Amino acid sequence: MSNFKIIFIGIFVAGAVFGLLVFSGIINIGGSTTTTVAGTATIWGTLDQQALSGFISDFNNQSKDIHIAYVQKDSASFDSDLIEALANGTPPDLVLLPDNLIWRFQGKLTHIPFASLPAATFSSTFADSATIFSATDGTIAVPWVADPLVLYYNRDLLASIGYAQPPATWQQFVDSIPLLTKKQADLTLTQSGTAMGTYKNIAHPKDILALLFMQSGSPFITQSNGALAVHFGTTSTKIENDASLAAMQFYMGFSNPINSEYSWNAGQPLDRQAFAESNLAYYFGTASELPQIRAQNPNLNFGIALPPSGVNGLPSTTGHSYGFAIPKSAPNQLLSYTTTTLLANAANETAFITKYGGVLSLIPTRRDVLAVKPTTDPYLGFLYNAELVHKSWIDPSPAFSDTIFSSLIKDISSSALDPSQALSKASAQLSALGAKN
Repeated sequence: MSNFKIIFIGIFVAGAVFGLLVFSGIINIGGSTTTTVAGTATIWGTLDQQALSGFISDFNNQSKDIHIAYVQKDSASFDSDLIEALANGTPPDLVLLPDNLIWRFQGKLTHIPFASLPAATFSSTFADSATIFSATDGTIAVPWVADPLVLYYNRDLLASIGYAQPPATWQQFVDSIPLLTKKQADLTLTQSGTAMGTYKNIAHPKDILALLFMQSGSPFITQSNGALAVHFGTTSTKIENDASLAAMQFYMGFSNPINSEYSWNAGQPLDRQAFAESNLAYYFGTASELPQIRAQNPNLNFGIALPPSGVNGLPSTTGHSYGFAIPKSAPNQLLSYTTTTLLANAANETAFITKYGGVLSLIPTRRDVLAVKPTTDPYLGFLYNAELVHKSWIDPSPAFSDTIFSSLIKDISSSALDPSQALSKASAQLSALGAKN
């Protein structure tokens, strides 16, 4: 082994030991850093730069050796920008990666070995949603914040039909839809109970489908031994396929004019906009949308709840998470790794959430931080509970899977294919897409 390799391995092992000590709490990172690693780490991400500026300033003022510089990227071009930077040999030191890009970039990222962050430490430190960042050889990204899917509901509309609380089960949910939906004789909708059954005018159709599939008994899309596993259509077991078929038919039922629960169609506006205008009783949105909904209509009387429970009666939801990932070609791996351990420790995550978390309305992923709920905002305390039942799923490529799922909905609604055939088609397309990455 060359002297260079020996030195490099020695440095990485030292960083690994340091990282484990930070995560375990033996090393306390409160003010300045206690390692000799120094420099400025550039981080790319899609989260709002202005919203993060206060936290970054605080971190840089308190950290003696390591500073961070955050660069906000457009979410629409983030993956192509990162691919170009990796190809040109000019990557950032760290990437604040959304979980729906994990599959696409996992081969281009440094996986933190179990020697640095043991599997047992990972699972006891982070909520279950963070398992999407795990691989067979270590951790692809260190979890930081999450954005669970929740049910926004219009209190005034529910009160008008005698509902004091949002529905806790899907049966209660379905029962309320005809009471909340108003339509003219020609079936033109003037008020809707819920937005399901279409694709392009729903803000989070894939996440809603994932939730329904998971609650029905299909894990939706996962990874198994490094391969993409699609749990519906021809690639699933009979139990999974039956569950996904039931979930698909349930979702489509709300856009079928002959059904009593009909309340949505492709001619409606974006569901989030309809909710802000009090024309939609239930909106399935993410935690991070809370500030936007408040700003859109300050007079909107709304509440937040977990989505209705599934067949097992247990609360659950889905959503997305963000984690710090290290590009393989990052110029200083030890600087990147050490910066990650500092940003993701309990003290700094608590500092971010306590002082600045309300601006982005993102939720911590560390269990010890989730255990101490904020008292300044009643919604944030509830969202902490939502993160504890947040389950993740693998998106092989957000843009391409959008096309696949949009076609799935179109095939069923146009009767081009029956639901079983449409699911099998989508399953084959997603499996092929996953094999390319």
